[in-house]
Amino acid sequence: MNNENQNQDNEKEMEKQNSENEVQFTDEQQAKIDELIASKIAKERSKSDERVKQLKEKQAQDLQEAIEKAEKRAKMTADERAEDERKEREAKVQKQMADLEREKREFHTKSLLLDKGISTDMLPLVMGQTDEETNDRLSVLENYVNQQVEQTTKELLKGRQNPSANSNGNQQGGSVNGDNPWADKSFNLTKQMEITQKDPDLAKQMIAQAQPKNYYIKPEI
Repeated sequence: MNNENQNQDNEKEMEKQNSENEVQFTDEQQAKIDELIASKIAKERSKSDERVKQLKEKQAQDLQEAIEKAEKRAKMTADERAEDERKEREAKVQKQMADLEREKREFHTKSLLLDKGISTDMLPLVMGQTDEETNDRLSVLENYVNQQVEQTTKELLKGRQNPSANSNGNQQGGSVNGDNPWADKSFNLTKQMEITQKDPDLAKQMIAQAQPKNYYIKPEI
């Protein structure tokens, strides 16, 4: 009896803990969740209905073609029918070989893209009719990507080396017009602090140009 009471108490305690851990939603939140779930279900059902529709259309088309083929062969002689069947078998074999060749080229192209760190989403753009054509297209794409990266890098470096001009027409923090706050003639701790906080790399460059000998503000390493 004691064990039975203990089990009942344990079950009640577990139900209490589950109730406490259960996430509670307001009516508005629950309505929104139900709306999202219903919308998701509706989209999936629409996709499924479309696939079923396409499958039925394909089946109807195949059936019609089979009927027409049977009617055509019924009017043929035995030799003509045998020749038609031979051509049909040959066409099927050629299609299977073409599909297999395409799968091989897709695999080869994906491997090349992954090796070069390029997304496989580029496969339709890169894959050619032969491996050689694919390699040529990939080389063109790779060269283009490298050129874009190089150009972007140059622009970034140019921006670092030639800061934009301020309202007085001088380079912000530059040393061309003598406004480098680390230089002896324009030494300014306030400006040093401002530039160090905004652009540590620029601050390092200006310090290297000015070569200050006294105490100065410098970026943290």
